[in-house]
Amino acid sequence: MNESKTVDHPESGGVGTEPPTSVSGKRTDGAMEAGIVTEFLDAGIPPDSRRQRLDTFEDRHSFSLWGFLKSVVGRDLTRVTMPIHFNEPLSFTQRIVEDLEYAYILNDAAECVDSLDCLARIAAFASSPYGSALDRHYKPFNPVLGETYDAIRPEEGYCVVVEQVCHHPPVTALHCIGRKWELWQEYKLETRFRGNYIRVIPTGVVHLSMGKHRYSWNKPQTTIHNIMIGRLWLEHEGEVLVQNHTAGESALVLFQSYKSIGQKFKRLKGSVKDAAGTEQIILQGNWQEGMTCHRVGLEDQAQTLWKSFPKPANASRYGYTKLAIQLNQYPPAIPDEQLCRTDSRLRPDERLYEQGRENEAGQEKSRLEDKQRSAKKQRDQQGVTWQPRWFYPQTDPDTNTTSHVYKGGYWAAKKSKQFEDSPDIF
Repeated sequence: MNESKTVDHPESGGVGTEPPTSVSGKRTDGAMEAGIVTEFLDAGIPPDSRRQRLDTFEDRHSFSLWGFLKSVVGRDLTRVTMPIHFNEPLSFTQRIVEDLEYAYILNDAAECVDSLDCLARIAAFASSPYGSALDRHYKPFNPVLGETYDAIRPEEGYCVVVEQVCHHPPVTALHCIGRKWELWQEYKLETRFRGNYIRVIPTGVVHLSMGKHRYSWNKPQTTIHNIMIGRLWLEHEGEVLVQNHTAGESALVLFQSYKSIGQKFKRLKGSVKDAAGTEQIILQGNWQEGMTCHRVGLEDQAQTLWKSFPKPANASRYGYTKLAIQLNQYPPAIPDEQLCRTDSRLRPDERLYEQGRENEAGQEKSRLEDKQRSAKKQRDQQGVTWQPRWFYPQTDPDTNTTSHVYKGGYWAAKKSKQFEDSPDIF
C-alpha cells in the first residue's frame, strides 16, 4: 500500500498547526492582513460600477422533471448530478456570501456599549439571511473542489473569501473581515428528497469575533415543499442559539414550523439572557420582513434591529436580491482587480449559462465534472490527499468543534496579484 501523501499547496496545515506562512514565505500576520483589507475598503469603488440588473433568458428545456425526481427519491442529493436546467447562474461559493446581505447589522452591533444590546443585534443578523430564499426556486452550481470566490464590498465595509474545501461531502469555508469584526463559518449540510419535499439540514457553525468578545451560532433547517405537485414554498424551522462565549450571555431565536403554528410560520420569537440566565431583551419578528426588540417590561420602547430590503424590480426569473445580481459580475466593478484563477466568476459553465447559452453551458458542466473525477482518480492512484489552499482544519476552543478556518495570505496575494500557485480546476 502506498504511503499517504498530501498536495503541498503553500500554507497547507493540519488541526492545531501554527499559523502558516504567506505566499512570500514570511509569517502571515493578522494585523498586516487586516491592514490590506482596510486599504481595499478605503479605496472604494467607482460610482455606478455595480451592475443593477441581470439579463435572463427563457427556460427552453423540455426535460422530464417527473422522471428525474422519481429516480432520486430517498437519495442524498449532494451525490446526485443535477441537470443544468435546475441551476441559477451562481455557484454556492457565491451564494453563501448572501449570508452577508445585512452586514450593516454587525456594523451597528460593533458600536453598542452594552453587551446585551450587541448580542440582540447579532441574533438579528443570524436571522437575516433567510428571507432572500423566497422565490429562489433554482439551485446554485455545485462548486468544484478548490473553487474560490472573493468579494470586496466597501459599501458594507467588509472583504470576504470563500473556498470549496471538500467535495464529498460538500464543505464550503468562508472568512470575512469587517472594519470592527471578523466572521467565519464552515457550511456542511445533510439533504434528502422525500417525494414532494426536500429537507436541508446545515451542520456547520458560524463564528464571530467582535472586540474582545467571541460568538457562535447554528443555523435552522429548511424544507422546500411541493417539489413535484403544487406551488413551491419553503419554511425554516428550529432553534438558533447565539452564544457570547466571553461574557457567558446567550440569545435564542425560534424559527417555527407551519405544522406547529400554521400561516404564521414566518414569525420569529426569542430572547436575550444575561450571564445568570435571566431574560433581559425580547426578540420578535418575521424572517421575511425583519426583527424588533425591547427590554423586558418595556414593550412600548421597541427598536428595529433589521428590516429586509425589497427585492429589485428586475430580480430576474431567479428571484435575485440586489447583492445576488452583483455577485457574478465580470469584469469586476473594481478597476484592474486581479481574480484568482479558481474564482467562480471565471467558471465557464456558469458564465455561459448566465449568458443564456444553455447547451454550451451543459457541455462545459459535464467537462468540469469529468475533469474533477479524473483528478480525484489520479490522486487516489498516487496516494495523494487534497489540501485546501486558503483554509485548514482547526478545533475551536469555545464550541469544541472542528472546522476549516482561514490560513491568511489571500488578501496579500490579491494585492500583489500573485495567484500563480493556485490549482488549474477549470
